[in-house]
Order: sequence, then structure tokens, then C-alpha cells
Amino acid sequence: MRRFDWDKKNDALVFRVNGNIPVRISWTFAIPIVLPFVHEWSIRPGDALFHTSVFAGLFFVSVFLHELAHVWAARRQGVSTERIELYLFGGVVYFKRGVASSRGWAWIAFAGPLANIVLAAVFVASYYFIVAPFLTVESDSFFNSPPPRSISLLEWTLWVGTLLNVALFILNILPAYPLDGSTIARHLLTRRFGTGRAARIVGFCGVVLSILRFAVILSAAVSGVLLWLPPSFKPNWRAFRGTGRKKPSPPRPATEPADDIEWRGRGGWPINK
Repeated sequence: MRRFDWDKKNDALVFRVNGNIPVRISWTFAIPIVLPFVHEWSIRPGDALFHTSVFAGLFFVSVFLHELAHVWAARRQGVSTERIELYLFGGVVYFKRGVASSRGWAWIAFAGPLANIVLAAVFVASYYFIVAPFLTVESDSFFNSPPPRSISLLEWTLWVGTLLNVALFILNILPAYPLDGSTIARHLLTRRFGTGRAARIVGFCGVVLSILRFAVILSAAVSGVLLWLPPSFKPNWRAFRGTGRKKPSPPRPATEPADDIEWRGRGGWPINK
């Protein structure tokens, strides 16, 4: 396989990293990159092209390093990686079946948001050590509001990079499915409440958060910025209702392999291949 290839079946660009792990980038990954600037394209296409291009690079680096952090943490827990996918809703890692402990899976899940907060700190440090000394007027707008349009490319990039990674950290740490926070909370709560009750607690939190997110989405839409934010309602509602109470599946035939599952990123959710 070439360094870069196109997967016609899944409409995705594929390349390999870190020990021949395939990375699949779906065309839908471009949607959350373009959405925030749809309104700007209609009034200032020149600025929109500049902003979209910079944001695309920052978004890819931030999400990709987030997923690589999961891979790194999983490897330290003795869990191998099947593949990485970047798509409409961000990224996900598919792990091979592993024997990590409950705390190990929680650490694997936390490694992604941790990478984002480290990136945010790098952007902030770069701003104060590289950009701030050359500003003619001291400004406190870096954390409070978007910098004016007259600022340099570097200053705008550092501001957006910080904001993006802080947002990714906050979103992914929320205790709601299928975010990293759900895995962290579920594994930490399981020891005290048991698997079923821990999953329902996380599901309840996710239902509340999935309803509240619409306030943020609507507020952004009113200001001309289109956003999609997790968490989704359906997986959290199913967890809250307790899907584990379904009737058990019939036993597999003796000729069917018993380990024909793969373990999905964010803590080892088993799904059929």
C-alpha cells in the first residue's frame, strides 16, 4: 500500500503511522471545519478562505494528536491499536482486544483530553513569549474575545489554537456517551456502583448534557456560527434506560470464533465486526 491511498469503499484518505497503524480520514471530516465560517464566506470570502485554511490545519492537528495520545496510552497498558478514524464527529480509535484494568482504560480515555490541554498550554506560552513582546499596546483580549481583524496571522492562529483545544478538552471530559469522559466516569464508578448502575449514571448525565447543548448551538447560530456539539441524545438515553437488561443473545455455534469482536476506542466498548 502506498504512503497515501484513497479508500473508495469508505470515501476516505488512508495513510499509516506509528507501527503501521492505518489512519482513515473521511470526507465528512471537512464538515465541522467549514461550518463555523459559512456566514463569513457570504460576506467576506477573502477572510473566510484565510480563516478556514488556518482552522483546518489546527483542527486536524488537535484531533489527530488527541487520538495518538489514546494510542500511546493504550500501548503502555499492553493494548494494541487496530486503526484510527477521523470523521464528521471528530476522531475515534479502534483497539484490539486487550487486558487493561478498569483504571487502565480510564487512563487511556483521559490521555486524549490531556493532549488537548497540553496543546492549549503550548499555544498560550507561544503567544506570551513570541507575540506579546512585540505588541505596541498591551491587550487582555487573548482569553476574553476574538482578536481584531488587523492582527497578524500568527496571533490569530495562536488564539484559535488555544480556544479549539480548550473546547476539545472540555467537551471530551464530559461524562456522556460516546465522549472520553463517559469511559473515565464509568470505569471509576463501576467499583462502587457496579457496571449497570455506573452506565446508567453516565447515561443520565449524558441525557441532561445533550439537551443543554442545544442552547449553545442555537446561541451560536443566532450569531452566524454553525456548530455541531456532542453529546448525542440516543446513546445516552439507551444507557440511562439500561440496555444491559435485554435478553441474552443465543450462544454462538461451535464453528463460530468466540473472539470475533473488536474493541472500540474510548475504553473498550465491544462491537461486532
